[in-house]
Amino acid sequence: RSPSKRRYDFPYWPAVVWDYITKHEYRAIVLESGSMNVIGESDGRIPQGTTYQCAHGNNLYLNTVVDWQPPEQYAVQFSFMLPKVIWLWTIKLSPTGEGSRATMAFGRPNGLAIYLILDKLGWRLFGERMARNSFLAGFQRFEAKLKQELRKSAHESRASVEIAPDQVRDAMAESLQG
Repeated sequence: RSPSKRRYDFPYWPAVVWDYITKHEYRAIVLESGSMNVIGESDGRIPQGTTYQCAHGNNLYLNTVVDWQPPEQYAVQFSFMLPKVIWLWTIKLSPTGEGSRATMAFGRPNGLAIYLILDKLGWRLFGERMARNSFLAGFQRFEAKLKQELRKSAHESRASVEIAPDQVRDAMAESLQG
């Protein structure tokens, strides 16, 4: 059983949400991070083994990508309270009738028993409340930013793809000639 699972519905298709939620600057919005960097990105792509560096105040959390299945899901491993305890955090995007649903799940932690007990206590005292309250607010801010970005890009793309009717006609004629 997952210690915490949260769902959020977006009015956008999974591929659209994926393109933004995996970018470090938008992921920082969801996680309420002061800053976020990516180590191991390759030509703008994020393969397994890539690490998101997530800053919260003076603390830096390393989130290493262990599963990457665009545009459906990705998972990262991270330490919450104690560095010897590893948690698994997964975001899964699935289509709905009106867009997509993001399901965020925190898996069971792994580590030595004493560290697990202490870390789980920290999760119960701080992490679970954060997951319940902060992530809802984070997803709402992310959705507002996504809406703003999509409006902006739609406006820019409309302006950049205007083609004169005679160019369309000539291109069609050329393609038919073979």
